[in-house]
Amino acid sequence: MLGLINLLRRELSDRLRADEHGAVYVEYALLVTLIALVIAAGATALGLNINDLFNKLAGYIASVTTP
Repeated sequence: MLGLINLLRRELSDRLRADEHGAVYVEYALLVTLIALVIAAGATALGLNINDLFNKLAGYIASVTTP
C-alpha cells in the first residue's frame, strides 16, 4: 500500500513539474495588462492634446472681432 502511495505521489509530482500551462497563462495575462495600460495612457495623452487644441481654437474664435 505504501509503495502505491509513493508511486502516485511521484507520478503526480512529475506531472505537475512538466505542466507549464499555468505559467504561460500568467505571461499572457501580464502581456494583455501591459498592452491595456499602454492603450489607456495613449488615449489619455491624445485626449489631452485634443482638449488643448479645442481650447486654443475657442480662444482664437473668441478673440476675433466682427466688423
